Amino acid sequence: MLNKKHLLFLRDVVFFTFTAFGGAQAHLSLLLRYFVKTNRYISEEQLLEINALAQVLPGPASTQTLVGIAYKVGGLKLALLTFLIWILPSAAIMTFAAISYARFDRKQEFAEILEYIQPIALGIVAYGGFILARRVLISQVSIFLAVAAAICTLVLRNAYVFPLAILIGGMVSSALETPKEESEIRVTLFSNINRKKLIYFIGVLLLLALLGAIINRTSPFSLPIRLFENFYRNGIFIFGGGQVLVPLMFTEFVQMKQYLHASGFISGFALQQALPGPTFSFTSYIGALSMKNFGYGLGGQILGGFVAVIG
Repeated sequence: MLNKKHLLFLRDVVFFTFTAFGGAQAHLSLLLRYFVKTNRYISEEQLLEINALAQVLPGPASTQTLVGIAYKVGGLKLALLTFLIWILPSAAIMTFAAISYARFDRKQEFAEILEYIQPIALGIVAYGGFILARRVLISQVSIFLAVAAAICTLVLRNAYVFPLAILIGGMVSSALETPKEESEIRVTLFSNINRKKLIYFIGVLLLLALLGAIINRTSPFSLPIRLFENFYRNGIFIFGGGQVLVPLMFTEFVQMKQYLHASGFISGFALQQALPGPTFSFTSYIGALSMKNFGYGLGGQILGGFVAVIG
C-alpha cells in the first residue's frame, strides 16, 4: 500500500518526467533538484552513489538512477510505478509518431519540415559524441581503442561489431589502465553478484535469439520476437547513454536489416530530442515503424513499439 510519502514522490516523478529535457547530464541536475534539495527523499551523497553505479552498468543511466532512488524510497512497487511514469509518455508519443509517419510524409509541408529536422538530429548526435569523447578519451590506450573501434565499424558495417568492440575494449582497458583502488571495488562488486540471476539474464537473450532464428519469417510472431531480442541485446552491451545507442541502431535497423529508411530514422530521433523523458524511448518509434514497413496493422505497430521499449 502506498503511503503519503510515496504518493508525493510519484507526483515529483511526474514533474520530473515532463521537464527532463537535455539528456543524462541535465537529468542529473534535475534529479538533484527534485529529489534531494526540494524534498530530501535521499541525500546528495546517496544520489551520486546511485548515479555512479548506473554509469558502470549497461543501459540508460538516467532511468537506472531514477528507479534506484524510487527503490530506496519505497521498494520494488514504487520503483516499478516510477519506471512506468517515466517511460510511458514519451514512448506513447514516439509510437504515435511512427504510426503517423507514412501518412504525414506524403504532405509537402511535412517534407519541408523534415529537411530542417534531420540536420539538427545529426548535429545532436555529433555533439553527444564530442562530449563523450572529452570525458573518456583521456589516455593513449583509450584513444587507440576509440580509433580502432571506429575503423572496424566503418569497414565491417555490422551490428555485431559494436558489442564485440565494447567487450574487447573493456578487457584491454581493464587490464592496462585500471587503478588498484578501482580494481578492488570491481572485485567486491562482482563478488556480490547473484550468479543465478545473471544466468537467467543471459538465458533470456539466448532463448530469444534461438526463437528468432527458428520461427518461420512468415509467422506474425517472428518480427516482434526478433525486435525484442535486438533491443534486449543492445541494452545489455551499451554504456554511455542513449546517444551511444543511436549509431548502433542505425547500423542494425537501417543499413544491415533495412527495417526502415534513413530519413524516417533521423526524423524520429530529431522528434525524440524535442521531447522530455528518456532517450531510449526512441526505440518505440523504431519498433512501431519497423512493424508498419513489414505490413502489420495498427495493433501490430503498437505491439512493436511496446516490445522495443520493454526490450
